[in-house]
Amino acid sequence: MAKVMIWPDLYREQGHWLPCINLAKSLQDAGYDVEFMGIPDCASIVEPYGATFHTILESIYPIGHSVENKLDPPGQRWKPAHVLPIVRGALDSIFTGSGAPDLLVSGYFNALETLLIHYKYDIPVVTITTFLRHPDDDPAMHAKTKLVFMSDPLQRKIIEGVTEPNADGSEVTLEQFIRPLELEIHPELIPCPREFDFFDADWEHRDNTHYVEPMIERAVLSGEEPAIEPIEIPADKRLIYGTAGSQVQDYSSKAREFFKGLIAMMQTSGMDQYHLILGVGERLLAQLQTEYGVNTSNNRLPANVQLFDWVSQLDILQDADVVFMHGGLATIKESIWEEVPIVILPHGKDQQENAMRIKRAGIGISSNGDAFSPLELRKLLTKATSSTWLRANLSKMRAIFEARENASPKRSIELIQGVVAP
Repeated sequence: MAKVMIWPDLYREQGHWLPCINLAKSLQDAGYDVEFMGIPDCASIVEPYGATFHTILESIYPIGHSVENKLDPPGQRWKPAHVLPIVRGALDSIFTGSGAPDLLVSGYFNALETLLIHYKYDIPVVTITTFLRHPDDDPAMHAKTKLVFMSDPLQRKIIEGVTEPNADGSEVTLEQFIRPLELEIHPELIPCPREFDFFDADWEHRDNTHYVEPMIERAVLSGEEPAIEPIEIPADKRLIYGTAGSQVQDYSSKAREFFKGLIAMMQTSGMDQYHLILGVGERLLAQLQTEYGVNTSNNRLPANVQLFDWVSQLDILQDADVVFMHGGLATIKESIWEEVPIVILPHGKDQQENAMRIKRAGIGISSNGDAFSPLELRKLLTKATSSTWLRANLSKMRAIFEARENASPKRSIELIQGVVAP
């Protein structure tokens, strides 16, 4: 039985990890032995589903790193601290010996790390890209960008640490180094139907980039279903869900104003028929609880608002009338799956493009990322919840998603089988 190791992201980003639980189950059903690896903070995402998890790089990224990130350079999400340790063998225990995997499925944002593993351990790789990237910003380009911004001596040390000189004795160039991520033998999976992406003439991916099933629902790999504590929702209220995604710390100031705007909206006249649930992330939860005096005698949080650091979105969305969000693909896909009208107020990154996608598909609306006033939010709420046109389009898009998800065999498995048979 072939073993597949899955490494969705270096960091704790649920939107990148959760689709891979779906993929792991599909691989398991197809006859593969599937395991995960990641830094300590990521174990709690997959272990409830009975996944085998291998902890890596724990001395560099100890438990709690995702919240208290003290590595240099400050303010930069990706850190180079683990790159040379990987070159020097920090992952030998995973990729050598009788239990070594036959294939690595690695997230787009691990592109450089994936190259190092491919060269060092001679293992085939498949990239999984859990967002809708521009065709020019492929995994090879992502790896190249990280290397270009390093000093020349460090770049050479990394490349020469996992490669041999060319046949003529010359150094392996940067362009040569990234080439494996460009070759046909290394496919890239985008877990989203093509119908949701752009169709512009210049939005064409390379031949070995493939749109596959959306990978939304999650089933256990072994053991019992994870116990998820239910959230009490008043039965006579219409539910609004608000989130800024798992990368909320990257734009915490804007997210904070977004959440405060939604809370203020709930205090306006006529909103007593609604109940708002906000998933705000661990750090902002503490800040907002302090600001509103939650759990004190001076609690100023409206009674129709609940704050959480994290919620099971698929469960919440089953009951939601509308979702207010930043514009991350994972939440968009889950909203489509549950046919919930979408309101996007982009915070950054690829979110503006996703706002354009939902408007083009007619499944939601968007507004300027700074339009957080209660009045503007009320207008967006009314527009999203009153449109039968949006709901009809959501139903059509859901049907497309469901057809891709239920295909047999699934496209992702066909592509992986083309690299390593089970």
